Amino acid sequence: IYLLDIHVFYTIMSAIVGFLLGARDRLGEIRSVEAVHRFFEKFPEVFMDKLHVAVPKRKQLLSSGQQAELNKLDASRFAPFWNEIVKNLREEDYISNTELDLLLMPKNIGGLPIVQWPLFLLASKVFLAKDIAVDCNDSQDELWLRISKDEYMQYAVEECFHSIKYILSSILDKEGHLWVQRIFDGIQESISKNNIQSDIHFSKLPNVIAKLVAVAGILKETESADMKKGAVNAIQDLYEVVHHEVLFVDLSGNIDDWSQINRARAEGRLFSNLKWPNEPGLKDMIKRLHSLLTIKESAANVPKNLEASRRLQFFTNSLFMQMPLARPVSEMLSFSVFTPYYSETVLYSIAELQKKNEDGISTLFYLQKIYPDEWKNFLTRINRDENAADTELFSSANDILELRLWASYRGQTLARTVRGMMYYRKALMLQSYLERMHSEDLESAFDMAGLADTHFEYSPEARAQADLKFTYVVTCQIYGVQKGEGKPEAADIALLMQRNEALRIAYIDVVESVKNGKPSTEYYSKLVKADIHGKDK
Repeated sequence: IYLLDIHVFYTIMSAIVGFLLGARDRLGEIRSVEAVHRFFEKFPEVFMDKLHVAVPKRKQLLSSGQQAELNKLDASRFAPFWNEIVKNLREEDYISNTELDLLLMPKNIGGLPIVQWPLFLLASKVFLAKDIAVDCNDSQDELWLRISKDEYMQYAVEECFHSIKYILSSILDKEGHLWVQRIFDGIQESISKNNIQSDIHFSKLPNVIAKLVAVAGILKETESADMKKGAVNAIQDLYEVVHHEVLFVDLSGNIDDWSQINRARAEGRLFSNLKWPNEPGLKDMIKRLHSLLTIKESAANVPKNLEASRRLQFFTNSLFMQMPLARPVSEMLSFSVFTPYYSETVLYSIAELQKKNEDGISTLFYLQKIYPDEWKNFLTRINRDENAADTELFSSANDILELRLWASYRGQTLARTVRGMMYYRKALMLQSYLERMHSEDLESAFDMAGLADTHFEYSPEARAQADLKFTYVVTCQIYGVQKGEGKPEAADIALLMQRNEALRIAYIDVVESVKNGKPSTEYYSKLVKADIHGKDK
């Protein structure tokens, strides 16, 4: 009985101690999608503290108390890592294109003085803020207090304000540019004097939003004569609404400027010299503004897929764990991973996917029903209608291959394992690429960090560094025999090598020969990879 009591006591104490240790190490800090939303603004800072090597410029900003610049630097460094995770979720069909757009984080390297957060945090916030402003009869401070209770609503309002000013200032020149400056200077002066309630008719805000949506909707398209004419007309409509319905403008302070603006307006040249936004960064900002002003549904449940949610929660949880300070990739220990394989199916063939069991259910049909959202995302990714029949995919060799891979990643161990292990290399490449881009110039560092999510895979230095630090080998004992006999498993293994350049295959090569008139069998251990022509070497 004493041993039983001791066992019960030990069980209770171990549970209590485990709970306290977990709480101390902040394990399980992020337990739901809602928690990801709630703590997201902390992620860039803890990422830089825990998982990124020390950046000299960051230390300077931290010591000088330049919090806004520090937050923007942290966000610009965090964004490539976050975006790479999100893009991989899309490549694996766990999220849709719409969810991809909502989850991607802006590069935060532009001219805005604020941090731009992913749209899934800001969705519908502008409309909620608009409703609060329209219904609020209190003072300016009370209005801003109500909006600021939701931090992401505050961020959405601030971003719209700065984005509209930046976009209009970028596409208009001379009197048009001057008009933008006078309007926004007037708004900021009104805010500083606490006169915003009397100077702006908030009941007309829906009209302003509608005109801004029209402007952004045109500017995000490709340049053409008709589009340019439509953009000029849309900005003129915005001018009319702002001046005649929404904003009370005091002309006494800048008489010369307003005289110049009114003269250009009367002559029809106020917005005639519009510069079309062809620069990628500006175009992205316009598309983002359009989304902020049009998305009315909440994105509180994004991502919907359970596996996508689990991965994001796992990653963000790791940011709050106690861990040693990060060291550069060049200083880390090299490591290798081995996966044993004998003769299991590597990739499903079309025949295997279509083969029905005794209940008349095929493997493909079963996977479609188990993963319905991922199947729709897959069809969208290969530019097929989400209601397309299976047979439609068989007309394209590329679609057949993508179908085999989609099914194999969900039903076969080796293909899924290889893809997962290759993420080690991709992560090392990205981290190495960013570490090489340290710069004492803040803007230069921002620019280079913004390129990371599109250029790091093409960097020879990053690829070489990752290959030095990580090796992945699949030990396929009878690959040589399978290749000699023309087995489909050998062809599928070769395909995996072609799609994953860092993958190595180890196998036993059997060579039959005749020595001294007698048959002889020799065994060689071989390590091969795919060359540029897709052949193993």
